[in-house]
Amino acid sequence: MATGRSVGKFTKFQIEDSGGTMRDIPVTSYGSVGLSYEETDVSCLQEALKSILSGQGSFSTTITGPFDNRAADTASGTGARPVLSGSHTVLSAIAGGVTPKSFGIYFGVQGDWATGDPVFGAIDSVLVTSYTVDFAAGTYSASISTAGNRTNDPAWGTAAIAASS
Repeated sequence: MATGRSVGKFTKFQIEDSGGTMRDIPVTSYGSVGLSYEETDVSCLQEALKSILSGQGSFSTTITGPFDNRAADTASGTGARPVLSGSHTVLSAIAGGVTPKSFGIYFGVQGDWATGDPVFGAIDSVLVTSYTVDFAAGTYSASISTAGNRTNDPAWGTAAIAASS
């Protein structure tokens, strides 16, 4: 694990495919990554400033990347460059599904992601709620959101995310 600032070229995105195997897919841009919490007003009328409590958290992001139909390949491990599977090969088969999928967004610090660097994700936690292709531009866009009936909530950590067992 390195420390300090990093750049986007050291991120990688993994998601569980329809067969239950984690895959690296090409991503060129991410929406915001992390949890957002509702604010619940708990102030009394005599208080000069509002008081809040954090409510329920939520996660949703949109990823974009090159439209690619290459064969599925085994996802990369710690300290390794992504081993890319086709974005269309993986996403088209899970878009609109109702079975929560494992995912991880890995942030390598000053190099390829290694155990100890930041990762956001969880096992069996998200659904791909939209998958569209702009064939003229050669790109895809996919929305990923927390699923109902999941066993884990997405969170920040430093260890690799596994597929369902």
